[in-house]
This record gives sequence, structure tokens and C-alpha cells, in this order.
Amino acid sequence: MHDIIQVFEVDLSPEEARALSADPRALEEALGTAVAADRVHLVDPVVLADIGLAAYLVEGEGARAEAVSVDKTRLDKVRKPVMLLLPGALTEPAALRVAPPLTHLGEYPLLEGRPAEDPIRTSSAEGLIAGTPPRADDPATDRRASGYVALIAVAVALVVALIVWLVAI
Repeated sequence: MHDIIQVFEVDLSPEEARALSADPRALEEALGTAVAADRVHLVDPVVLADIGLAAYLVEGEGARAEAVSVDKTRLDKVRKPVMLLLPGALTEPAALRVAPPLTHLGEYPLLEGRPAEDPIRTSSAEGLIAGTPPRADDPATDRRASGYVALIAVAVALVVALIVWLVAI
């Protein structure tokens, strides 16, 4: 179950579903196993009206389109909150026993190219990803470059003056 998204319908109001997803003990009771809270997402399909739950799973979560398309009609009819267990959410996947208020809607494999859950830390992404402050330009570098240009200009002027003096003699 490493590369699979588990999808559950939550037979509660959106507020109660949020409370359930935030309570590790209640989640463990409803799923029969401990769950990593940071790997649980709650989605309100009503908000996804134009997109649909099936398209959200494919486009937003990286599920394989061919796997989701089998359940597309059923998924798009869901109007109650939906809980997604992302890969790594279950500490003991074999112990999964779903109990009310959850109903298992399906499990969908992820595309292989999906990035890891850790944030990307590269120099090329610096300043573009939230949380990475952009580098400030050093004003001393600009002054130093201007100084070099002035020094080169003075040296060229001295060489020209020396050539003119030698020609005049």
C-alpha cells in the first residue's frame, strides 16, 4: 500500500469530519490502526463541483487516471466529506478495518513520477518555493564593479596620454 491513495466517504457534517480527521484516537478507532495525521487530507466534494472528485484525485493528488476512471461516476456523485489517506498514512496497512462513520470508496495507485512528501530544496528553486526567502543583492558588489570600471578607464586614459606624449616628442 506504499504508492496508493485510500479514499473514504465520511458520513458526518464537514465540521464533524474536520474534528474526526484532527483527532488521532478517533481516526485509529474508525480505521482500526494508527494513522500519521500529516498524511490525512479531508476534501469537501461540494467545493469541487465543477472539477469532480475523480478529476481531483487524478489532477490534484496524482492518482492514475485509468484506475480512477473505473469509479468516476460513483466518485463524482459523492457529496459528503471525503478523507484521503496518502501513502505512508497507515502505520500497519494490514490492520486496516473500516468502521462507521467511514465508508471505503476505493484505493488508487499513484503515478510513478510523483515527488516525495518532503519539500524540494535546490538552488534553482530558491526564492520560488514558499518558505525560501529570496537572496538580497549585495550593494557592495555593485560599488565594487563600478570601482573596477573606473580603474580601467583611468588606466586606459593614462596609456592614451603616454602614447600622445611619445608621438609629440
